[in-house]
Amino acid sequence: MTIGYLMRRLKVSRTRAYQLTRRPSYPVPAGFADHMRIWRKSDVDAWLTAHRPDALPDEEAAPDDEPE
Repeated sequence: MTIGYLMRRLKVSRTRAYQLTRRPSYPVPAGFADHMRIWRKSDVDAWLTAHRPDALPDEEAAPDDEPE
């Protein structure tokens, strides 16, 4: 997952999302794609459950571009 996933889940700015990813408790990136850090979805979701239980459920955080 990219930083955009965290932004949507928490409804925060990109700056705030980056601040959160720099916390010692935040998961270590699983890798890099171009210039972006990427994380495992399961790691991010586990962190959100532990540290931000008020975060939007995954279904509500997904982009609204899926066909119905």
